[in-house]
Amino acid sequence: IKVPEPALAGETLADKALECARAMAWVPGKTSEHYAQRLKSLNGLIQNVLAAAGRSVSSGRMSEEQRWLRENRDFLRSQMPALQESAGALSQTEHVRTSTKELAPRPLVIAEELLSALHYRYDDSSFSEYLRALQTVVVLRLNELWELVPALKLVLLERIAAVALRTSTAEAEEETAVGDCIRSLYELRQTPWTDLLEPLILFDQVLREDPAGAYAQMDAATRDRYRQEVVKLANYSDHSELEIAQMALSYARKSQRKPDRDARVALRHSHVGYYLLAEGREQLHRKADVRLPFRDHFQAFLRRHPDEFYPFGVETLTLVMILVILSWASFNSLWNALFAALVLLIPCSQSAVEIMNYLAMTLLDPQLLPKLDFSNGVPEDFTTMVVVPTLLINEKQVRQTVRDLEVRYVGNMSPNVHFALLTDLPDSAEQPHEDDPLVDLCGKLIRELNEKYAGKGAGTFAMFHRHRVYNRREGVWIGWERKRGKLLDFNKLILGEHDGFPYKVGDLSVLPGVRYVLTLDSDTQLPRGAAHQLIGTMAHPLCRAIIDSKRNVVTHGYGILQPRVGIGVESTSQSRLASIYSEWTGLDIYTQAVSDVYQDLYGEGSFVGKGLYEVSIIHRVLDKRFPRNAILSHDLIEGAYTRVGLTTDIKVLDFYPSRYSAYARRKHRWVRGDWQIVEWLFPKVPDESGRRVKNPI
Repeated sequence: IKVPEPALAGETLADKALECARAMAWVPGKTSEHYAQRLKSLNGLIQNVLAAAGRSVSSGRMSEEQRWLRENRDFLRSQMPALQESAGALSQTEHVRTSTKELAPRPLVIAEELLSALHYRYDDSSFSEYLRALQTVVVLRLNELWELVPALKLVLLERIAAVALRTSTAEAEEETAVGDCIRSLYELRQTPWTDLLEPLILFDQVLREDPAGAYAQMDAATRDRYRQEVVKLANYSDHSELEIAQMALSYARKSQRKPDRDARVALRHSHVGYYLLAEGREQLHRKADVRLPFRDHFQAFLRRHPDEFYPFGVETLTLVMILVILSWASFNSLWNALFAALVLLIPCSQSAVEIMNYLAMTLLDPQLLPKLDFSNGVPEDFTTMVVVPTLLINEKQVRQTVRDLEVRYVGNMSPNVHFALLTDLPDSAEQPHEDDPLVDLCGKLIRELNEKYAGKGAGTFAMFHRHRVYNRREGVWIGWERKRGKLLDFNKLILGEHDGFPYKVGDLSVLPGVRYVLTLDSDTQLPRGAAHQLIGTMAHPLCRAIIDSKRNVVTHGYGILQPRVGIGVESTSQSRLASIYSEWTGLDIYTQAVSDVYQDLYGEGSFVGKGLYEVSIIHRVLDKRFPRNAILSHDLIEGAYTRVGLTTDIKVLDFYPSRYSAYARRKHRWVRGDWQIVEWLFPKVPDESGRRVKNPI
């Protein structure tokens, strides 16, 4: 291996970068085994170098260079597997002809010239300076920037091997070279590559000019998803990544100049992501003449025609299975055959649903909802109240409820995220007295929490308690509409329309500024940072709800965000029933988006009563929408009107029933609720007054 000479004296790093850029002759469409061959050679050389360093220990003759090698031999060996994994990617990157007319991957050539200019003493600032200068002449693709990392490691390891295997006695300069290279390898390992490379992605700087102002505020995962979409469109068109990003930005700017538009629609259309991920993507595809592979076209077709695929597929499979089973048997009469088909309908339809679910999740890729990065705090414009609707049953339960509220608070502290209990007392057969000591106890505990966390620069605690009213249908005194009623009353309180809470504790001055409400059950755990992620998702331009003024339902974006609901570890330890049926429990730190048939196919999920909603949207869409005292399980139907976004990468933890009797009661309640909303399958449905109106869904 030839050892490259160091940079010439008097030349700046930028000069060397420009010289490197001009010396490389791009050869489009070509690949080679150049990297693989060098890696294969390096593997044998490194083994020899480390073996020689080991022999020097036994002979008692050890130079400074050999000491470096001996003390870092395990570290050097650990670099080889990662380089091997990069062989395929580097071999497929853009290739250039060097000054020696050799065909090589461009990232590898750049890495060699950069390290030579730095005398093999790598540092992040020099790397950034070199790449910025180089890209004034040659714009690197996104994959080339990432492949610079293994290329740098390869060049450093080759330098170590070349110096260590020289036949002459090692000189001080060469010993220093080995030490510098090893130190540089450690520096590469510690470098935050995402933060370092992002400013060097030229088309990323174009996307940051987003007229909606959202791109720069998005979290790292969402920005990376946008960039990967740009790369994909560039790969399947005749345009560069930079040109694709410029097209998306151009469309967004043109949309911003269109007058007389709804503010939310204007924000959505003026965001670059609208043309990369949402409805505007077809416009961008036509402009760039993108030729996507069959899989992408097929997925797009399924999402455009979900009803033809999913419900029709379930019906067809059910019929086919029934006919196949009936063909194996002989019947004395037609009535016997019809009866057998009726008996087979339920098991066959259930099997068909499972098959279609599997097909949908196999054919469609799960996608994360885009989100803004609120990890450092929620802005005042998106002030949120986390509420827990609950009953006050006894002293132990009240104290536990307040403690649980504090735990949620500690894991999701922010000046603009507040926490509250929405409380009722249990049902009463007789007209009750509302001056219950449990109410005073709960209020006292909430005040103590506010005193405890005063001056911490975070949100506040509050309690809102309702009185019970007589329910003629059930013949008891209850909190109006139970949980649903508490939330509807709370929305009206925030909007200043009605105060249904005669007993209140906490700083009420924050209420007019509350934009979102995150509702949780009393036994739902809110993991650290989950509230910030949900709020950041709802605040993204593509997730903000847009209402159809004629039908008064949400048609784009989401009125509610439903996190993925997992099972808490403590819940599963309570009984064998819980441990068997609750499946995966707790939090997985590597969790990303998972497949969900409705979210992946229809672009919306199902609300299960624990999620974030926008107060003004929910009030506008749901107020006076459903008959009173008629819907037990309101979550599903409310979600159908307000459009639910399922955030499968954000998780809350719930309990699983510890006894079969509790499981059966819960299942019975859900089934009753499903039967109560069957009317919404038909053209006319009742409103709050019972009048039949056109079904908007």
